[in-house]
Amino acid sequence: MSQVSAPPPSTRAESDDRILPGCGAPLPSPRTFCDLLLGWYDTHARELPWRGPEVTPYQTLVSEVMLQQTRVDTVLPRFSAFLERFPTVDALAAAELDDVLGLWSGLGYYSRARNLHAAAGQIVERGAFPTDLAGLRALKGVGPYIAGAVGSIALGLPVPAVDGNLERVLARVVRSDGGRTAMTKVASALIEGQPERAGDVNQALMDVGATICGPRSPTCGRCPLQPVCGAAETEDPTLWPVRRSRKKAPEREAVAGVRVDAEGRLLVARRPPEGLFGGLLELPGALLPATRRVPGDAPALAAAWRTRVGGEPEVGEALGSVSHVLTHMRLTLRLFTVRGEVGAAPRAFYDRLDWVSPAALDQRGVSTLTRKALAVLGAGPQQDLFRGRSRR
Repeated sequence: MSQVSAPPPSTRAESDDRILPGCGAPLPSPRTFCDLLLGWYDTHARELPWRGPEVTPYQTLVSEVMLQQTRVDTVLPRFSAFLERFPTVDALAAAELDDVLGLWSGLGYYSRARNLHAAAGQIVERGAFPTDLAGLRALKGVGPYIAGAVGSIALGLPVPAVDGNLERVLARVVRSDGGRTAMTKVASALIEGQPERAGDVNQALMDVGATICGPRSPTCGRCPLQPVCGAAETEDPTLWPVRRSRKKAPEREAVAGVRVDAEGRLLVARRPPEGLFGGLLELPGALLPATRRVPGDAPALAAAWRTRVGGEPEVGEALGSVSHVLTHMRLTLRLFTVRGEVGAAPRAFYDRLDWVSPAALDQRGVSTLTRKALAVLGAGPQQDLFRGRSRR
């Protein structure tokens, strides 16, 4: 991007003279703010497949759900694949949840996929895509941010959409400690400068936050908002917003069994639709109690298998372990071979048991944790199962 030159000093002084609660700098003139931001955006906007006049409200909804807590680079190939499989809201509503989860596999935060599938059903049931914020908020899984993003970008509503990037940019503009509620008020006030382009204002702020106003190393000399940014006038713009310390995620243990039939298929179990990894297939096992301080072992797996899968399992050798970091825990999963008879249906917790070839699991809804476990098996004692398995 080219260097953004500062306007004359008179423009820098323009503001609407409001200092909002918790802010150390006045609110810029909304008109000046929008002129600077949109003048830059019209030249420097990122080219993304979910932007443009041909993009439908459904496609905007899919993109915003995918982008929630996920990087753009990760979403780009998944967005195209998802729309190729489910090109319309009717196609998504008619799909089996297992198919939706299979295509979502690897994106994480699987409740988003379940909610998006449910929201598609709601839209089809009502006969039309929502046209206002209330209608958007009534959709499963749609909170203030997604409603604001879809409402402004797809429906032209003059509303803000404040995510982490926007919160950071706006907090620096008005030198605020931050906070989603406070920055939503700031965004609402600034959108008044060009309410007819609220969607572009939101997307432009997303681009500034993603490419210029980073958490630790903002490049103020390239920023279109430098002339009206309170933090840019200071020696250290990164003082805003206040960084809130995160508690270290607790460490937890889990165990899982690897049961193979005569045809070389793995036994997998589908988790209940709600909760951690909801609706996904996994190697049967259990998350051990938080109070447990010793590594997961064979007896722990045998007890979980009897309770959930049924039968009297014969737990054998340890096959290795994998680690995975979630938002609320650091998880270590330990794998063991299991022998013994298996019934057609689970005894508790799981809602289905399946025998699936390792190659077929590539197309099924499995978590990143389970993919890591399969990778361990593919490189370890069970590697014969994975010969010829497709790699993605």
